[in-house]
Amino acid sequence: MPNLCVLSINVSDMEQAKQFYCDVLGFEISKVYDDQIVSLKHEGMSLVLQKCDRPTNTEYPHEAQVIIGIETPDVNEAIANYKSKGVDVIFDTPKPCPPGLYSAIRDPFGNVIELLEFTE
Repeated sequence: MPNLCVLSINVSDMEQAKQFYCDVLGFEISKVYDDQIVSLKHEGMSLVLQKCDRPTNTEYPHEAQVIIGIETPDVNEAIANYKSKGVDVIFDTPKPCPPGLYSAIRDPFGNVIELLEFTE
């Protein structure tokens, strides 16, 4: 079985990406390799911001894409928190999913991040 080791998040503006992923989502920078690649502190799989040319414009959840999922103890609270910070919240009201509830947000580059509250 393959072993997943890195999740790369393509971003078109590294400074804006560091601000969003650190100041808004709460990650910390682990290592700056250069102006193209920044590693974020995360246990388990490596999480990397990688510079690309332009943002994405996918229609979530109708188009194929890789989606990041962040666990939260209270998805309603997470929605309110991100909205207060000006984050693009896709679902204002949590939706049911097999293990609990979820919502979704977009980073400034169009990448979708699901907010997951596990109730089972």
